[in-house]
Amino acid sequence: MKTENPSNHSDEIDLGDLLLRIVNILSRNKVLILIFIGVGGGLGFIHKTLKSPVYDSSMMLQSDILTEAYSETLTENLKKLIEQGNHILLADKLYIDEDQASQLVDIKVEGVEGASGPEGAVENFIFLISVETKDNAILEDLQRGIIKFLENNEFVKKRIDAKRSRYNALIDQMKAEGNEMDSLKGLVNKQLMTGESNNLVFLDPSNIYEQALRTYKEELSYQEQLTLIESIQLIEGFIAFERPIRPRLSISLASGVGLALLLAIGTIFLKETRKYLQTLESKSS
Repeated sequence: MKTENPSNHSDEIDLGDLLLRIVNILSRNKVLILIFIGVGGGLGFIHKTLKSPVYDSSMMLQSDILTEAYSETLTENLKKLIEQGNHILLADKLYIDEDQASQLVDIKVEGVEGASGPEGAVENFIFLISVETKDNAILEDLQRGIIKFLENNEFVKKRIDAKRSRYNALIDQMKAEGNEMDSLKGLVNKQLMTGESNNLVFLDPSNIYEQALRTYKEELSYQEQLTLIESIQLIEGFIAFERPIRPRLSISLASGVGLALLLAIGTIFLKETRKYLQTLESKSS
């Protein structure tokens, strides 16, 4: 025959009694709880109404010079200026006015996964620059300013100058080879017209013209690359979204109500504790 453990039975009774006491306490203070919830919800709504909205947006850039680590270092410096509230220097670096700089809340950069070239090459490095701002009307000017800030960096400018010098040298080389081919074509044409016999008789005129055309195409290709050379290429710019990322009414209300409940429980605890101590004092006396 199975017998009940008196200790377990006592624990169950005590637990049930404790839960009943908690329910009774909450029931007695339901008006206080409702008042706190109402106040908390109201404060949450006021917070949503008075708090400045914050918008976010991202632009996608490509660079054959900047690396992800270097881009992150540049934007980290901008982030520090934002955190310090140094709007004068921030505006100077981003080529915007001081009021626009004061609207900037955050900035960060991250590489697009899988967009880099083979074996870590930076030719195809694509990255996102994300910003948070109190006014999305500044995004157009901010976009131009960020690109200009990156392009005017000394590290970038030196490498752009080096690339221009290299393409100019290649173009000069192609022009020199083209001039030599033109001279050679002139001699071949003269031989064919006059019938003079010299060493050129062993040259195939078609090969000369083909080589001259190839040299000319290479020169045009280098000139095109020189014209289009840029340190930063914009793939997609900032978009001014109408809905802010914060504050949100649902989060503000939930936060206000949650905090109010905690305060209500704390108030009830202090109230019941004082009441219990007063009862003990009255019994002892």
